[in-house]
Amino acid sequence: MSSPTTSMTTWPAAVSERSADLVHGAPRPATVLAAFPSALYLQVGGHADVLPVVTRGGLRLPTALTVGTHLPTVGWGAQPGDRVVVGAGAVVLPAVSIRAVRTWRPRRTTSRLPSGPSSLLPSGAAAPDAPWGEVRLPWRPTARALVETLRETARGEDAAYLIDGRVGPLVGAGPGLTPSGDDVLCGVLLGLRLHGATDLVDVLWRAVRPRLGATTSLSAALLREAADGYAVQPLEQLLAALARGRAGEDDRATSEAVQAVLAIGHTSGADLLGGLAGCLDALAGAPRRPVLTVPTDPARSLP
Repeated sequence: MSSPTTSMTTWPAAVSERSADLVHGAPRPATVLAAFPSALYLQVGGHADVLPVVTRGGLRLPTALTVGTHLPTVGWGAQPGDRVVVGAGAVVLPAVSIRAVRTWRPRRTTSRLPSGPSSLLPSGAAAPDAPWGEVRLPWRPTARALVETLRETARGEDAAYLIDGRVGPLVGAGPGLTPSGDDVLCGVLLGLRLHGATDLVDVLWRAVRPRLGATTSLSAALLREAADGYAVQPLEQLLAALARGRAGEDDRATSEAVQAVLAIGHTSGADLLGGLAGCLDALAGAPRRPVLTVPTDPARSLP
């Protein structure tokens, strides 16, 4: 297990407020879960306790320690399974110490839409057509069906077993670090918060939380963040754009945010967007579409 030395190279970094206590706390061992050119994922403690360490140009997760300089071509110098140290203000790898010299604050999704989901649409528009246009979102109907079931519970109907029946097949569904089903659930959780339906967030989270062990550590960590209202940066920016006003009225910022979300991973972006769009469809009472339980291309990559 690595420990800092006086001759060790140091990279400055900014730590998320969501991980500041961990990084500035007492040193503790961590295990490298995955290593990519733009990100290093460390497991610290329990199954869902993951610290992402990302480069300046990497995908910034809400709990990330973001390196302030461009990495040299030698990379991180750590591989999956390696033991490293997190704490005392730094992440200590075999050949480098990444030191948190400042803190950054992720934006929490708490705002209501200006006047409900219909405020996303220009006058006369149908809910399925904005702001994502004709983007193919295979999980969108599945997300809608889940939210409709949640609303039945909110009306006092005994639908808890129906919620379990919809959530169970989604958690951990798909290969890779962030399975498709988990991305969909993240999109739904954030859509509910955007709409102000925190009571439904609580109901959904009660069904998801006991199942976190069925998915990857990174995905479990992202689900926990989504339940609290936090998202990866491109989705955070889209949610903020939607909360500002009518996204269908030639809102360039919203269109760019949609494209940025779609660019995440192989299908992670589309899966997140499918969860969000399906959620808002259900809350707006948009026309139904056939439910697809499995996406055509489940390939996954969220480095």
